[in-house]
Amino acid sequence: MAFERKLYVIRKRAENMVRGSGLKQKSFFYVTNLSCRTLSYKGLLMPEQLDNYFLDLKDAGLKSAISLVHSRYSTNTFPTWTSPNRSGSLP
Repeated sequence: MAFERKLYVIRKRAENMVRGSGLKQKSFFYVTNLSCRTLSYKGLLMPEQLDNYFLDLKDAGLKSAISLVHSRYSTNTFPTWTSPNRSGSLP
């Protein structure tokens, strides 16, 4: 758990550094997760596109006890990573 906490702090520091930088496209920076126990994949994709986009999902050596997928078509929002509670502007 100590290593997980360190990874969390590293992720938050990186996010804050980018947000405070002068990078032109800093609003596009997003770390899905940084963990030694959990893999998270995010994409504006159709479910059938997952294995062609995330190539490690084709690796027979990748094992998981559980997998959870959420899929929906955005009907009331613009499909973007930026949300009202995150800093940055819409593209």
